[in-house]
Amino acid sequence: MSANILIREVKAKSILNKTGIPGMSYCINPYTGCAHGCIYCYATYMRDYSGHTEKWGEFVDIKINLPEVLSKEIKKKRPGRVCIGTVADGYQPIEREKLLTRRTIEILIENNFPFEILTKSSLVSRDIDLLKDYKNCSIELSITTIDDNVRKIFEPNADTIENRLACARKLMSAGIETNVFFGPVLPYFSDSDKSINSLFDAFESAGVKRVLVDKLNYLNKKIPLILSSIKEVFPQAISYYQNFLKSPNGYESDLRQRINDIAKSKKMKVEVVF
Repeated sequence: MSANILIREVKAKSILNKTGIPGMSYCINPYTGCAHGCIYCYATYMRDYSGHTEKWGEFVDIKINLPEVLSKEIKKKRPGRVCIGTVADGYQPIEREKLLTRRTIEILIENNFPFEILTKSSLVSRDIDLLKDYKNCSIELSITTIDDNVRKIFEPNADTIENRLACARKLMSAGIETNVFFGPVLPYFSDSDKSINSLFDAFESAGVKRVLVDKLNYLNKKIPLILSSIKEVFPQAISYYQNFLKSPNGYESDLRQRINDIAKSKKMKVEVVF
């Protein structure tokens, strides 16, 4: 954990919250804020709800009363599928010490609630001992690029791509349902036919059976930060972004078609969700 990240302990009023995510009934986020600092993250609005003025990626709130609150709430809820990590990665570095995501899993299993974990961290493999014998759970591992130099720009404090692919193999070897979330597809960096093929080949080599693909969302808010982050290292990408912003709908339609065409030659199930 970087020394520049503000860590704060908070008490949550509620842990098991309703969600509108398709296929999910509830969501749980053991932390507010995320040390991964991904510059495309849609969850930056959580700053407004948490009262932080720090930049996204520079603060993490730890919900220290999670075990007590969740244990009480879950007894009052109808069983339904739970999504862990919708606005902050439950396996970001602080989890090594605090174990709140692990405790969440224990409570869900104890109460026979199905769940899915969203993460881009290989730390999830630490909890294989809990997950391997519980059949009503799955992991969705996020991978946006095959190039770790690109990863360092867009996901500066996240796990390496190599570690994530190794993690996927480890999880699947343990019999845990593991899918890959290829999203967001990064314009210029991971949207070419070559890049998409390379990623799909890497996923297949790791033994992945299902991939979900999503576009880069919230363009008006995210593009300025992305452009400022890439202009020194990849100045040639600036014009690419400027061009696709002139016709984002046309770009997305073309991207969707190309992904579907490439997917036809793969053995995995590829679902484009945009």
